Amino acid sequence: MGRGALPRHRVERFRRDPFARRMGFELLHAEPGYAKVAVDLTEDLFNFAGTPHGGLLFSLADYAFAVASNSHGRIALATHGSIQFMAAAEAGERLYAEAKESHLTRRAGFYDMTVTTESGRLVARCLGVVHRTSRALDEEGSQ
Repeated sequence: MGRGALPRHRVERFRRDPFARRMGFELLHAEPGYAKVAVDLTEDLFNFAGTPHGGLLFSLADYAFAVASNSHGRIALATHGSIQFMAAAEAGERLYAEAKESHLTRRAGFYDMTVTTESGRLVARCLGVVHRTSRALDEEGSQ
C-alpha cells in the first residue's frame, strides 16, 4: 500500500489481541489506514451446514478493521459494521481479510473490508465506520 510503517510497539500490541490470538488470526501487514490478516480454515470453524461460520468471517474482517482504524494511534471504536456473504470456502483453505480506509475525518473513519481465499475468490465484503476518540492508543496499556 505504501503509506509508511507503523511503530513496532503498536504492531505488537495489535498482534497481542486476545480474541484474535484465540481464533488463530495472523496479522500479516499493517500500515496507516490498512491491514491484512489471515486464518487457516479448520473444520471446528464451520457451522452445522458445513460452511465457515459467518461469525468467523465477520470476526476476521473486524480484526483487520480494528487494526486499520486504530493504526493512526488514536483509539477508534466501531459504530457500524455490515457484511455480505458472497461464497463459501472449504476446510484447509487460508482466508485473508483486508481493511482499507476509504475516508478519514477528525472524528470518523470509513473502511471497506474483503475476505478472500488464497486464490482470490471473494467470500465476503464488509463496510465499517468508527468513531475516532481523542485518546492516544499508545497510552492505553502499551507497556
